[in-house]
Amino acid sequence: MADEAVDTSLPSRPDAPILNAFASHIETVLAKLVKAVGDGSAKSITVEGLKGLGESQLKSGELVTKYRAKQSDDTKYRDDLNSLDSNIAQIAAKAADVSITTTREVKELVGDVKDIMAGVPNLTDVPLPRSIELQMTAINKIDKKVEKAAQAVSDAYDALDDQAGKVTDPESDDSGSATNSIGSGNQFPTYTGSGGNSRNSSGPAGLGNSASAQPIGAGQKVTASEIYKYLLSKGFTPAQAAGILGNMQVESGFDTGAYNPGEGAIGLCQWEGGRRTALEAFAANDPQHRSITDWHLQVDFMMHELRGSESGAYGQIKAANSAGAAAAAFDQYYERSSGEARGQRVANANSIASNMASVAA
Repeated sequence: MADEAVDTSLPSRPDAPILNAFASHIETVLAKLVKAVGDGSAKSITVEGLKGLGESQLKSGELVTKYRAKQSDDTKYRDDLNSLDSNIAQIAAKAADVSITTTREVKELVGDVKDIMAGVPNLTDVPLPRSIELQMTAINKIDKKVEKAAQAVSDAYDALDDQAGKVTDPESDDSGSATNSIGSGNQFPTYTGSGGNSRNSSGPAGLGNSASAQPIGAGQKVTASEIYKYLLSKGFTPAQAAGILGNMQVESGFDTGAYNPGEGAIGLCQWEGGRRTALEAFAANDPQHRSITDWHLQVDFMMHELRGSESGAYGQIKAANSAGAAAAAFDQYYERSSGEARGQRVANANSIASNMASVAA
């Protein structure tokens, strides 16, 4: 049975012209978005569905003769092909997930917007100041719902981008192990399988947004104690501040200009993708006109996320009562890394907590 088309239509509120215009714009944008992702009809290609395809390629035709001439490499190439198939399948599955997640979030968002609009009373005879106040309250509620939906889609995209980054160009492998060929000029990509930190990997560029990524220029090398004091002023406990710093040390070494060309990640927390774009917009609209490499601005942006789109992470960090727990929470819920370097982050946090014990806010 075909997937049911997503209805993005929203009710008209001629008695609330500001709210009506806002809803009309949302309706237009969501309709285009749903059309672009295919009404959630994307189908996943499973790993099992591609299992053995690489191996079957080696059982027929000209490749058989060429393989017998290089019998010692048979197992390696067989594994390379099957590994490539499996990982391409995972990318395809996650690509479908992005489409499906986007469609689901659009459906929920449309329902939420309708509920919010229905909750606004008839404004025909309401005095203008009160009418504007009620409309703006509704718009603010809608904006929060949009932010929540955008974060869910961003998370799905990040998962796709992370998976795609694990399949690399064989020419980027300095060891040369991926450049052996079957016959003339056939080369096979290598699956890195590193499972490294998604925001601070030193591996080669993946298939994500690295082509257009640019560094942000010379940054500030800030000290841990400076950020520590600032975090205390933002309401974090000493343990929680140390946990955040333990992560920043891994991510950027406290360098606001830190840049990962493989992922286009920048700054103290190695923001990438949509979150990097949000950081750049935050800097562009900063009333103090601070540079994007200003460490106060980057920490302020982190707080902006934690009190908005990353409020879930904020709650987890604020619930932590030790430096190690705060470091783990920040990594899992804010950085959302692979977890491979979590032990290092925790160790950093504990060390920082000990060193900062005498530092006053």
